[in-house]
Amino acid sequence: MKILITSKSFGRYAPEALAFLEKSGFEIIRGSKPSMTPDEIAAEVHDVDALIVGNDIIDKKVIDAGTSLKLIHMNGTGLDGIDVDYATRKGILVANAPGANRNAVAELAVGLMLVSARSIDAHIDLMRQGKWERSAGAEISGKTVGFLGLGNIGKRVAELLSGFGIRALAYDPQPDVAWASAHGVALVDNIEGIFTQADFLILALPFNEKTRNIVNRESLAMMKPTARIINTARGGLIDEAALCEAIKGKKIAGAALDAYSEEPLPLASPLRMPGITLTPHMAATSIETAINMSWIVARNIVDILTRGNIDSAVNKERLAGAK
Repeated sequence: MKILITSKSFGRYAPEALAFLEKSGFEIIRGSKPSMTPDEIAAEVHDVDALIVGNDIIDKKVIDAGTSLKLIHMNGTGLDGIDVDYATRKGILVANAPGANRNAVAELAVGLMLVSARSIDAHIDLMRQGKWERSAGAEISGKTVGFLGLGNIGKRVAELLSGFGIRALAYDPQPDVAWASAHGVALVDNIEGIFTQADFLILALPFNEKTRNIVNRESLAMMKPTARIINTARGGLIDEAALCEAIKGKKIAGAALDAYSEEPLPLASPLRMPGITLTPHMAATSIETAINMSWIVARNIVDILTRGNIDSAVNKERLAGAK
């Protein structure tokens, strides 16, 4: 069986995972370019059994072109670039690697909290300009941290912040009540309770139609003028124009963002303004995460395609129901 790999990071730090696939009987084919359009992927996917993708767009054209395709595996967690519904209708399994990046993303979220609260990035820029200027920042200790989403990453952020003596509040559509109770995280029944109380708002939700622009003019108006927003999840969670207005109007104190509605972030983006810390969607970019993901993906592919174990597929129930 053949595997086409369009993900740039798969196997980069874990060549053993590639070797494991080859020893398991798979022929490995690398995409012809480092970054590929859907049309370019479609031209190379026609006779492969599995596709390992990164931040690629896997649309109907790609799926239709994959006439032998049995599995699309994301080398990561987010599936918003894959048309999962259409793949399911075509009988193709889709899988991802949940949890592999939880520590890396959580650590960056905590780092961005500190950077934003103390304006560390702005002070670094001043020092590089030869200036010796200081402005008073805020501390994290003792503050209320509100979590929108308490899955793998939200939980890890809460664990890392426990040493700061924070008050943790969380809203999650399907909360892990036992975990929250054991870790001192207070669950709230409605999202408004997070917006009104948070000194720091952590976004740790998946992006879908229900969560699109969950941070908007109305929710921003509920927040404290000293509040800051940290987003290491997906850009579509925030109405970016409303965020810029809120910071300019001093409705909130600032934000630190690692994800955007358009990526790469355009040079002319209004988000490039004082009060907003920006990083290039790097939350999951750690050596440890890359190794973890490569091994999870490799083992899942062997389980699914050689052993018939489809437990790791996100659409297994729907495919089973269709059959």
